[in-house]
Amino acid sequence: MSLLERSFHLAHYIFPEGGSCLEFGVFRGGTFAYQADQINKHYPKSRLIGFDSWQGLPEETPGIWIPERHAKGEYAAPKDEVLRKLAEANLSIDDPRLRLVDGFYSDSLTPDVRSSIDSLIFVNIDVDIYSSTIELLDFIEPLLRPGVILYWDDWKDPRDSHDKPWGEHAAWDDWRAKHPGIEVATVGTNEYLQQVMVVTAAHGATLAAPLPSLAEIEKRAAELERNPPELRKRKAGESALTSVKIWVNSIPVIGPAIRRAYRALG
Repeated sequence: MSLLERSFHLAHYIFPEGGSCLEFGVFRGGTFAYQADQINKHYPKSRLIGFDSWQGLPEETPGIWIPERHAKGEYAAPKDEVLRKLAEANLSIDDPRLRLVDGFYSDSLTPDVRSSIDSLIFVNIDVDIYSSTIELLDFIEPLLRPGVILYWDDWKDPRDSHDKPWGEHAAWDDWRAKHPGIEVATVGTNEYLQQVMVVTAAHGATLAAPLPSLAEIEKRAAELERNPPELRKRKAGESALTSVKIWVNSIPVIGPAIRRAYRALG
């Protein structure tokens, strides 16, 4: 299970009631289709919104270093490819839990779109460059709350030898300096130097009960890395709620704790 996939499940550990999941940089739709499939099978109360221009990368901010592969227009992909991947998973963008927002972020990240998003739990940031990262961070800032998971796909690509932060990393450093009320803790990384953060403070609120503690979140992240949950397919005639109950009971640590609680109640 990839770091992105573990991060998605970690967000649902923190917010078992589900919520809004955002993906910035859909490209060919592999990770979008994965999340949509997991929502359909295991997290039926969650929603997924993807943002992409389908025209590749926009211009980078002048003066910010980028590798050649991040030139304007790179990573363009047809929206139809995303729709095809959804269809292969027996899903459709007509599902009210799924949405794709078209256009460059300077045009598409509007107040109306933001007002349609509630209960943010997960953000997949896969936009590569500084300018797009700043735009999306400004967009999600009012939506951030303690417990939200931020996944960074291009935090610092090990293929690039550059002595200073650039792209997503540089944008986060600059943006955070202007938003001291937003605090995070890093709870995951990998050999590709991708990063997973959990928001620990936002808009005067801090990570506190009924949410799990930072220590509990770190422990769960480590468990997901060592022993990823075996996500089962729903059987014919089985309700979504029953499917979720069976899956939760199969999770190491959580499942046994639930069963002990049931036994204690008699």
